[in-house]
Amino acid sequence: MSRTAIFEHRGAAREYEGTLRIDIKTMQAVIGRSGVGQLMSHWPAEIYDISDVMRTGGEPEAIGKAWITRSGRAVMYTINGTRYLSPLSQVKGVLQGTRKYAGVSVITEAPLTPASSSCHAEGVPA
Repeated sequence: MSRTAIFEHRGAAREYEGTLRIDIKTMQAVIGRSGVGQLMSHWPAEIYDISDVMRTGGEPEAIGKAWITRSGRAVMYTINGTRYLSPLSQVKGVLQGTRKYAGVSVITEAPLTPASSSCHAEGVPA
């Protein structure tokens, strides 16, 4: 049996006045200026709901975290328990001003699929 991850495009991450704004179909979130610095230094950064930032006068409660993956090729976000991902090269391009946005995809796991029979020798138990 093998598991496969499925990536579905759900939104975009854009730079806005030094912050990283994450626009997902269902909400808008933001990583603050200091959080962007932390993230690019390979430290986890907190994510906030934009409406909470405005409503609480700048003292919102975090709704998730962002970090650079161990492979160093992607930025992983957890927002309200859902996992999202953006290619790190795209996020860096956004922050440097060479890209308009970085794609944000949701990660879902496909149902278990049986491994192909060619992987196992005939008559040998797995």
